[in-house]
Amino acid sequence: MQKVLRSRLEIGRLVRIAAIFFVCISTTAHSTDSLILGIHPYRSHDEIREMFTPLAEFLSQRIGQPVEVRIGESYESHINAIIQGQLDLAYIGPALLVQLKDMDFVPYLLARLEIDGKSTFTGKIFTREGSDIRTLMDLKGRHFAFGSSSSTMSHLVPRQVIFEAGIDVEDFASYNFYSSHDNVALAVLAGDADAGAVKEAVFDKYHHKGIVAIATTPEISEHLFIAPADTNPDKVRLLRQQLLSLSTDSPETNQVLYPIKKTATALVSVEEDDYQKLRDVIAELRARGVVK
Repeated sequence: MQKVLRSRLEIGRLVRIAAIFFVCISTTAHSTDSLILGIHPYRSHDEIREMFTPLAEFLSQRIGQPVEVRIGESYESHINAIIQGQLDLAYIGPALLVQLKDMDFVPYLLARLEIDGKSTFTGKIFTREGSDIRTLMDLKGRHFAFGSSSSTMSHLVPRQVIFEAGIDVEDFASYNFYSSHDNVALAVLAGDADAGAVKEAVFDKYHHKGIVAIATTPEISEHLFIAPADTNPDKVRLLRQQLLSLSTDSPETNQVLYPIKKTATALVSVEEDDYQKLRDVIAELRARGVVK
């Protein structure tokens, strides 16, 4: 009887040891899993990877976990990856934030970009140098290039600006959607479109190649970083703390943010109300049936 009891105790001890060992292995394996930073494809994949790798490396060092940059194939696939929990951290345009909230998916807001001391940005409606297009009214009967239908500054806001000027897409000879801001600029430069709309940073990139602005959009709160709603609150606090540490006073800010945007000066705090102006624009577009 005593032998049986000792045998059972020994088996129990071995089971407990095995369980502890399994937990340790599982914890170690989990801690080395990569945290996925998702980016929407507003430029080419190679450019975006180069732009965000310094940030990924910075976060990896600060949180003690590898950070992998993953770029969406489209704006739609990017937002689906967020909703389906395939990303741990995401960089999104303001319109995607509004879209997520409209879908009852309310993420944690972590930080937003500050550019030259401002946390807002604009877009440009533009044409080629030498074009006889001078004003928005001159767009009637022309071929127009938008970016993704979900893009803040390559579709939604400029679409409303054009409408408020007294014309709509039905007044164009044609209009097409392109996969990125860069492709919009290239389409106009190549003559595939007479005019287009892009965010100001992309306009500046191609300005010297021969494009000119005919209108500037209202200012909209800048792009931001979010975490899914089911993210562990401790992880949220850690990510937010590290992102906000990239302030104007931090020696690492320039090294980490300069590749994302040369004029970036910090990552700053962000609130839901910062995007109310854009919500109003999208509400107007929705009332006209432009967006669902």
